[in-house]
Amino acid sequence: MPFTISSSLSGSTAGTADVSLTLSPNAALFSPTALVPGESLGSPQLNVANSGTADAYYFIYADWSGAGTTTSPSAQILADRLNINIAQGTTPIYNGAISGLIEQPSGGRLLDATTNEDLTFVVSLPSATGNIVQNLDLNVDLVFVSQASPIS
Repeated sequence: MPFTISSSLSGSTAGTADVSLTLSPNAALFSPTALVPGESLGSPQLNVANSGTADAYYFIYADWSGAGTTTSPSAQILADRLNINIAQGTTPIYNGAISGLIEQPSGGRLLDATTNEDLTFVVSLPSATGNIVQNLDLNVDLVFVSQASPIS
């Protein structure tokens, strides 16, 4: 079942805009795994659809926390080193530390009304990471936020 969030803006002089962002599939993109430095893990594609009546910009955030016995300071160490690459086809959207996935892409990504696109996610642990992240666990939720595109 896809996850949908909708909002409406009415009563403004510009009119009414309906933005509805749907993510599919509504399931975990990655299974728990023990990455070692130098390894990467790809995901199935995530479809982002704007089923609203207005063009919209969307932004992606990572909401992360330590899992299991991993403390918050240790989770920060892992989030600073664990890399996530998000792309639409060959177009990069974000490539950097999970801890830096805040309001990306910068300026938002335009998705016209009634259109959709597939995103691919790859998580990797750079080979230079070393043993500092050994036995650390991280839960990561990807949060999508959208806003209506300003009328030109």
